[in-house]
Amino acid sequence: QGMAISYGLESQGVVATPGWAFRLKAALTLTAGTAFIMWLGEQITERGIGNGISLIITAGIIARMPSTMLQTFDLMNTGEITPFTLLILFCFGISTVAFIVFVERSQRRIPVQYPKRTIGGRMTQATAQHMPLKVNSASVMPPIFASAFLFFPATIAQFGQIEWMNQYLAWLSPGTPVYELFFAGLIIFFTFFYTSLVFDPNQIAENLKKNGGFIPTVRPGRDTADFLNGVLTRLTVWAALYLCVVCIVPQVFYIEMGAASFTYFFGGTAILIVVGVTMDTLSQIESHVVARNYEGFMNKGAGKIRGASRATQMSGRLIRR
Repeated sequence: QGMAISYGLESQGVVATPGWAFRLKAALTLTAGTAFIMWLGEQITERGIGNGISLIITAGIIARMPSTMLQTFDLMNTGEITPFTLLILFCFGISTVAFIVFVERSQRRIPVQYPKRTIGGRMTQATAQHMPLKVNSASVMPPIFASAFLFFPATIAQFGQIEWMNQYLAWLSPGTPVYELFFAGLIIFFTFFYTSLVFDPNQIAENLKKNGGFIPTVRPGRDTADFLNGVLTRLTVWAALYLCVVCIVPQVFYIEMGAASFTYFFGGTAILIVVGVTMDTLSQIESHVVARNYEGFMNKGAGKIRGASRATQMSGRLIRR
């Protein structure tokens, strides 16, 4: 990919000294920069909060927000769009964010019951819990994979002027019906593919059976796995449709309204990444805060217990005296 980018820069005439020396230096620089970003993302994941690579991508998208706003206001100043159109664009963007937050927070709660058990010589009461299944278990990965597949031919085309490849890219430019059709098909495929990787109904059914848990009206074992697989399939269908709507409708809407610059930040894929990563990071922060408060509470409780035991020992000594 680094070599393809260097070829593309040379074909645009922006390189002062084209040749193999520039291509090798450009490819080496891009490869080293990518490796450094990957290492930095791993460090953020291990030592910080949230997914490091996702946070870096989100920061890059948010960093483009001021320039996107300036370009949009320039369009209004030049008369290409009206203030009313700008208001509609902002309202549509806010509505898209609200819709994404609503769906990403949505869950299908499956009731799970545990019978009475003997733990440490004591009989525990039967408990009823629930298993939360997110509507969109695949998160933002399907649009990212779909975009990578669609932009791969553009990377290959940068190696040289290939007539049939240029025609292919013209058909697959964002906003064209062929591009949106391929994009939707890839999103649906990767939604089912990635969900099958992150969620294994057979393993969950086996764990429930080992721990004595069961779903009401469903027999443990194979029937539980089939039930979970059916529920997950229905949720994945809605998740695929949701991702297609979020990634395609805003892009087409902004292009038709004459504000193509809006698609970079308020487009479906970008805003889905920003909202998803932000919500995931906030959830992890809340979990860390709760765990920290719980540890502090336990330490205070342990201190009180130690103080009470010392007082009891001293009173016992006084009584013996």
